[in-house]
Amino acid sequence: MRLEEVDHIGVSRDPSAHLHKKILYAASRLGVFRQAKDRLANAAKVRDVKDDLARAFGVSKRNLRAQFHNVEHHLAHLASCFFVSPFERAALLSIDGFGDFISTMWAHGEGNAIEVLGQVEYPHSTGIVYTATTQFLGFPHYGDEGKVMGLAPYGEPRFINQFREIIRTEERGQFRLQLDYFRHHAEGVEMTWDQGSPVIGRIFSDEFVRAFGPAREPGAPLTERERDIAASLQLRLEEIAFHVLNHLHEQTKTTDLGLAGGVAYNSVMNGKILLNTPFRRLFIQPAAGDSGTALGVCYYLYNQVLREPREEVITGAYTGPNFTDDHLVAALNQSGLEFETFNDQDVTKRAARDIADGLVVGWFQGRMEFGPRALGNRSIVVDPRRAEMKDILNQRIKKREPFRPFAPSILEERVGEYFEQTHPAPTMLMVYQIKPERRSEIPAVTHVDGSGRLQTVSRKLNQRYYQLISDFAELTGVPVILNTSFNENEPVVCTPEQAIDCFLKTRMDALYLGNYAVRRSR
Repeated sequence: MRLEEVDHIGVSRDPSAHLHKKILYAASRLGVFRQAKDRLANAAKVRDVKDDLARAFGVSKRNLRAQFHNVEHHLAHLASCFFVSPFERAALLSIDGFGDFISTMWAHGEGNAIEVLGQVEYPHSTGIVYTATTQFLGFPHYGDEGKVMGLAPYGEPRFINQFREIIRTEERGQFRLQLDYFRHHAEGVEMTWDQGSPVIGRIFSDEFVRAFGPAREPGAPLTERERDIAASLQLRLEEIAFHVLNHLHEQTKTTDLGLAGGVAYNSVMNGKILLNTPFRRLFIQPAAGDSGTALGVCYYLYNQVLREPREEVITGAYTGPNFTDDHLVAALNQSGLEFETFNDQDVTKRAARDIADGLVVGWFQGRMEFGPRALGNRSIVVDPRRAEMKDILNQRIKKREPFRPFAPSILEERVGEYFEQTHPAPTMLMVYQIKPERRSEIPAVTHVDGSGRLQTVSRKLNQRYYQLISDFAELTGVPVILNTSFNENEPVVCTPEQAIDCFLKTRMDALYLGNYAVRRSR
């Protein structure tokens, strides 16, 4: 299909939404007309994307017949976790930093409609608190919040009272920041882009420093203070989330929940929702962050605006590029590497044997995953029974901080044998406690607090990955393998050429591209 044939195009941002509040807020805080003028100019620019789109596709703007739609940021998030969920009726929560002047929005979804029930407005945001504290702890890069989540179990929440002062709960699911601890509301925060990744200026204020002491310099040794701040932050995030969710349940009286927004990547929080709220089923869209709003816009237009029937349910995330056997062979021949060829049955058996023998295996199969998690098609897989595998992976390939855990992939029907919760987690967005008697069996994927960010693997969703784990279980009795993303210090590999390049420049032992295997001389 050509761009000229498209009927509807959506953008997951609506600068007109809450525009009067934005202008009044800017005027009341800064008292300058220039900021209000800038907001209006930016709103006009975002509203009319036809010129940029036509230029990018090399077509005339006059030939675009599409109707353009601006969908409010959080509505796009909510749509992304409802219209593709298995729920006919559900409570919905979008929680992140900010979008269209809102940080948090909750709603009720039923059939083809989403009804917004409440929201938290700028400048109050759980995402802002988490990012500001992440910066303070010496992790300045976009996405470093996950490092703080991994650090938190090493500490004790002795600063919880300070964080309860920093972000306070209010009635009807609301919360408010103690703004003295932050800069974003008064001074603004710079954001620049470097090779596609945003760089965010300092959010925490001098008051934050007065409360907790000097900020940690990036790369400095981690002390008890940093670990305890991380533990306190994580606990307070969970308290706020459960506060909002319990109110949402009171409003909707449903036990099904859809969750989206950048904060929905906090898998530790996610894994505790069913234990701390009345909800009993949870759907988290695999690209829960802002990238997933593109999906949400499409389904919002298709289902709610155009009233088309809901048909799609996202049960996995295998929607990316696939490559033919001819392409795989051509890439291998071009590399000059010698390779073996296996049939469908033998390839998983041989790879399982390699894993059980302690090899580090690159596993490149089928369609690439949608979202940030490698889910068995663009993965590096190793034996979880070997405690040394964490250090081996970090030394040879990942170069990650030693406090960060690695994830277990487990056969879906055997989750209850190893974990204390059994709700499916097919896209690796939940952390559960591993049963105490099983922790010594899979030490490489057991975090310091006895938890694991699991991926439940079903034959229906990913037959080959399921078979790999089954073959490993046949050899070892353990239906679990360690799964980490197939990359070093760049994005997850997409093409076979990228997989071969990563294999060559790291100390991986074996590479499986489809039914073809390359083995490094040991």
